[in-house]
Amino acid sequence: MMSSIGVEERVSRRIVVRVVDEIDSQILAILRENARTKNVEIARRVNLTEGGVRARIAKMVKDGVIEKFTVMTRSNDVSGLVMIKTQLDQMRVVGRRLKELAVSAYETSGEFDLAAELRADNVELFNRKVDEIRSFPGVVNTLTLIKMT
Repeated sequence: MMSSIGVEERVSRRIVVRVVDEIDSQILAILRENARTKNVEIARRVNLTEGGVRARIAKMVKDGVIEKFTVMTRSNDVSGLVMIKTQLDQMRVVGRRLKELAVSAYETSGEFDLAAELRADNVELFNRKVDEIRSFPGVVNTLTLIKMT
């Protein structure tokens, strides 16, 4: 016989939603501040054992609460959007290639067919990415918008 807790857990997995409790929220805040914080340090700050913190982080990863661990830099990076017009029969092919190069890619409607969010460490590298997109077979035209900082 299942406890009501087990049933609630099953239901939350089925709809792929998990509500974090106060301790999970504190752990997430610490990781957002510094994703490299040691589990022992997190445990000390949230009043849990290191194993308890490790288990909670693993569960949040498994449940999709934590999607990925990443690095953010303080460089003079350049980011922007590239709007892309393609030959109609090449849009899907260009879109697939775009996903490999872009931070994120979008299908659009109107004058342009696709949009790509790009990021690079400097203007020269950003422009190389734009030039690479322009060289894709099926790309007819682009419009680049660079984020002003």
